[in-house]
Amino acid sequence: MSIDNADGSSDTTSTVVWLQLESSMVDVRFSADQAELADRGSLGNCSLRDLRLLGTSEASSGYTTCTPVKGEGADRRATAEWFTRGHGVAFQPVTAYPEPGLLEWDESGSVMIERAPSGAYVEEWHRVENTDAPLQHTTLKDGRQLYRTGSIAVVIRDRPHPVPRPARLSELIDEAGDNHAAIAAMVDCEFSLAELRGDKFVIAASTLPWKEGEVLNVDL
Repeated sequence: MSIDNADGSSDTTSTVVWLQLESSMVDVRFSADQAELADRGSLGNCSLRDLRLLGTSEASSGYTTCTPVKGEGADRRATAEWFTRGHGVAFQPVTAYPEPGLLEWDESGSVMIERAPSGAYVEEWHRVENTDAPLQHTTLKDGRQLYRTGSIAVVIRDRPHPVPRPARLSELIDEAGDNHAAIAAMVDCEFSLAELRGDKFVIAASTLPWKEGEVLNVDL
């Protein structure tokens, strides 16, 4: 996946996965810089700089609505909207992508282009192999939510304490100053991307990077 923004910036290094079930969805985006925090072990061991870096994640769950697909082949088009607040978990209290998405597919159906109606961004999505089935959304024994599409799964745990108000985390963290406990509470929200390796799901990336390598207790 890649994204080109209207200001000329682009991102081709972040780990980004959009997992779409029949209507339920999860969208996770992990900055490549966050991998350096894997040895911290906990939020308590993170510096204020570390917490700020964790606060740059973009991830959400909820549901998708989509208009009927029109056209054929490379002319297939549709418009999608995503709903998170009150329907799922949002790492960022206010999304950076509030618009519907204008979708179009290539001839093979394996590449999808998503455009913002305002022109704010263009995203190129590539279909991951072996992600057709099973499609499921369930609750694990530890209370975390599991979304799975074939060989890819996302585990979600909401933050135990709500943020002070709806705003981007960067703004809320600035307001908290050097209050480590308050900032740690804001970023204490887990979105973990897991891959099927052999007969086990193993976390490959997470908003809490020290969870990488953890094996999920999932019935296959």
